[in-house]
Amino acid sequence: MRGLIIFILCGFIGWGGYWVVGSTTLESRLNTAFDEAANQGINLQYSEFGVQGFPNRFDTVMHDVDLKIPAEGIAWQAPWFTTAALSYKPWHLIASWPETQTLTVGDFTTDILSSEMQASVVFEPDVSLPLERSQMVARDLQIKPVATQQTLSISELFIATRQNPNTSETHDLLISLKQILPPADLMAAIDPEQKLPLHLSEFRSDTSLEFAGPVNRIAPPVLKALDLREAKLIWGNAIVTIGGRLTPDASGRPDGQMALKIQNWRDIFQVLVSTGLAQPGWEGALSALTLSDGDPTTLNAPLLFRDGQIWLGPFPLAQAPVLFAG
Repeated sequence: MRGLIIFILCGFIGWGGYWVVGSTTLESRLNTAFDEAANQGINLQYSEFGVQGFPNRFDTVMHDVDLKIPAEGIAWQAPWFTTAALSYKPWHLIASWPETQTLTVGDFTTDILSSEMQASVVFEPDVSLPLERSQMVARDLQIKPVATQQTLSISELFIATRQNPNTSETHDLLISLKQILPPADLMAAIDPEQKLPLHLSEFRSDTSLEFAGPVNRIAPPVLKALDLREAKLIWGNAIVTIGGRLTPDASGRPDGQMALKIQNWRDIFQVLVSTGLAQPGWEGALSALTLSDGDPTTLNAPLLFRDGQIWLGPFPLAQAPVLFAG
């Protein structure tokens, strides 16, 4: 019995020593990283910072956070920010944000409110820290720009990534948004006749991202292809689905073709007209595309990305955004 007690005490003391050394090392390395960031023009201020969680976790807690990146015009303030990791699995991190935070990008400043916002990231236990998987959840999310007081609300936001089991250069990306309520002014502009509900029921996308190399801390990932298995938007009786593969052209804009399907497409068409993406005279030609399927309420059409433009069949919609690094 005495030997067992001594063994337990030695184990406890050893584990406690490991935690003390680990937490001290973590805090020292983070302070060094903060100093290096400051040398690169990233200004991070806080009223209090430390590592807690003895004996099984390494929890970093930061209060009154004020982050500024003047060169990029980015600023972020929050009353607190925490990360947590099990002491025996430090490559699995969990981050938590407060219910209220403020983000500035250029001249745009917005308050961000939520009842819950958490993210987790899991790396492979390797020096280069290859990304294995990650996810972020936000509930009762509200984006409230300071200048306009127009609010974008989302009841639940979920984003997840996962490394493909066959190659470290490909990651799956899942995005899900539920009960989306755009700002009132935006809804009045794009749907002035109120043919569609104020809420968008759901948006969901499932994408495979192909990078030029592994996603790790050594170098920023360079996207070389995007394979959209399916994206679906449900808005009232209108259901929009799209899928296809895009690769970069010489300017970094997407090139390729996607299959577009819109059930009850005329409701969505009116939104496209209101936003200037479509012309009223296109309606007859698009109606003709539905005849081959025998269902005049469902539109199936190719969505082309070519020469820096987005085309709906023969009609130009808009300039394609730059999605790939040049």
